[in-house]
Amino acid sequence: MKKKLQKVIGVLSIMKDFNMKPNFSELERMYGIDRHTIKKYYENGGIPERKKFKRVSKWDPLFDVIISLADVPGSYLMSIFQVLNYEYNGNLPGNYNSFKAYAYRRGIKCTPADQAPHVYYETEPGEQLQCDWKENLKIHSADGEVYEFNVFSATLGYSRKHVFIYSVGKTEDDFIRCVLETFRRLGGLTQILKTDNMSAIVSLRNGNRKIHSRVQSFFNDLGVKLELCECRTPETKGKCESSNRFVNWLVSFDYRIKNEQELIHIIENQITSECNKEINRRTKIPPAKLFLKEKEFLKPFGNNLNMDTYLREHRRVKVPSTLLVSYNGKQYSVPTKYIGKVVDIYAVGSEVYVYHNSQLITVHTVTECKLNYKHEHYIDALSKRLRTAQDDIEELAMRNLERLENLGGD
Repeated sequence: MKKKLQKVIGVLSIMKDFNMKPNFSELERMYGIDRHTIKKYYENGGIPERKKFKRVSKWDPLFDVIISLADVPGSYLMSIFQVLNYEYNGNLPGNYNSFKAYAYRRGIKCTPADQAPHVYYETEPGEQLQCDWKENLKIHSADGEVYEFNVFSATLGYSRKHVFIYSVGKTEDDFIRCVLETFRRLGGLTQILKTDNMSAIVSLRNGNRKIHSRVQSFFNDLGVKLELCECRTPETKGKCESSNRFVNWLVSFDYRIKNEQELIHIIENQITSECNKEINRRTKIPPAKLFLKEKEFLKPFGNNLNMDTYLREHRRVKVPSTLLVSYNGKQYSVPTKYIGKVVDIYAVGSEVYVYHNSQLITVHTVTECKLNYKHEHYIDALSKRLRTAQDDIEELAMRNLERLENLGGD
C-alpha cells in the first residue's frame, strides 16, 4: 500500500507540474486506492490533511488562575502549586509533576525575580544553625488590608531542616524570642548559631562589631556559640539564604488570604512543612528525613537558662484615634501625639511598657478592666476636641472615666 501511495503521489506531482487535471476514478482503477484519498493528496501537495484534535487536560479549568499567579514577579511553579493545593484543599487534578508537565506543555512561564547565587558548605550533625530575617515583606488580604511583617528564617546546617516564624518586628526581643522558639521546635540546641550583623544584636562603630551585652548573656546561658558572618559575605550562611526561596512562595498568596491568622498559618505550618518534604538539591534527601538523624545530636536545654529573664511579650501596633492599644484582651492609652504612629508594647511582670522609637512613652499596670485610660491622656484628648474651659473638661473627663471604669469591670 505504501509503494502504491508513493507512485500515486509521483504521478500527481507530474500532473500538477504540467497543469493537468487528474482523472481520480481512473487512478483509483490503476492503483486500487480510493479516489477521495487520491484527491486529498492532490489538493494538499502530496501530504494528506490530518484532523487536528484539541488536547484536553484536567488542569484546563484552572488555566486562568495559573496564568494570573505566574504573572506575579518572583513566583515559582512550586509556589503556584502550593497556592492551588491550599485553596482547593488538596483536591487537585494531579500531583506537582503532573502540574509541572502541564505548565511546560502550555508554555506557562513564571515572571522572574533577581536571585543571587550562594555557596554551600558542610557541617557535622548538630553543629550549626544558620538564621536570618526575610525583611520588610508586604502582603494583602482578599479585602485589600495590608500586612507588613518579617519572617525569621532558620536552617540546620547538616539536615537543612527549615523553621519559619512570623514576626511583625525584628528587634532584639524579637530575635531572642524567635531563637528560643526555633530551638523549641527543633527539640534541642546546636553548638553554633551563625547569623549576620543585624542591628538588633550588633553595634557597628568605626568598623568594629560589638554584640549587645544582653544578647551575649543570652547565648552564654543558652550554651550556644554565636558566630557572626564577615561584613558583606552572606554566602557564609548560604543554606539559610537559600531557604529564603521558600518564603518567596508567599508572593503567590498576595490578595488571596483572609486575615493575619491565616497568613501566620501558611508561613509556620504549610510552607514550613512542604519545604521540609522537598528533596534538597545538595543532599538529595528531604530535610525532614535527614533531620531524624541530626536530632539525635542536638543538645538538651540546660538548667541554667531562665526563659522568663529573656522572654518579654512584645507587640507592635499602630495607635488608633481612640488612643488605646491592646494587650492580652485589654486596652491601654497612650498620649495623643502618637495617634497614627507605630508603638512597641512590652509586658514584663505586672507592667505594660509602651515605646516609640525606643523611647518609653507610658507605663500601665496590668488590670482586669477592658478600657484603661490614663487621666492625663484622656484630658489632653478632650481638650483638643472640645472648646470649653479647662475646669469643664476635667469634670467631664472624670465623669466619663468613671463610667468607662464601671463598664470595664463587667
